[in-house]
Amino acid sequence: MRIVGALLIAVVLLPGCGDERTPIEKKLSSVDYKMAALEVGVAPSRQLLQKLTLQYIALTRQYADALGPAQVKEKLEAKELELQAYCLPCSALVTAELARL
Repeated sequence: MRIVGALLIAVVLLPGCGDERTPIEKKLSSVDYKMAALEVGVAPSRQLLQKLTLQYIALTRQYADALGPAQVKEKLEAKELELQAYCLPCSALVTAELARL
C-alpha cells in the first residue's frame, strides 16, 4: 500500500519537474531535433533540410518580439554555422535572413 501511495505521489509530481524551457524554445528545439536526426544519417535529404530550415526561420520571425533582436540573431548565426558543414543552400537561406535583420 505504501509503495502504491509513493508511486502515485511520484506520478503526480514528476510532470511538473525538469523542463523549464519556454514554448518558443520548445518549438525551436523540436525543429533542431528533426534537423539533427537528418544530419546523423548517411546522406541527409537536402530538400527536407531546406524545409526544416525554412520552418526554423519562420519560427524566429514569428517569435521575434518575444525573443528580442539579439537572441534571434544569435540563434540564426548558430544555425548558419551548423548548416555550413553539410547544406550550403540551407546555410544561404539563414544568411539571407540574417541580412534581412
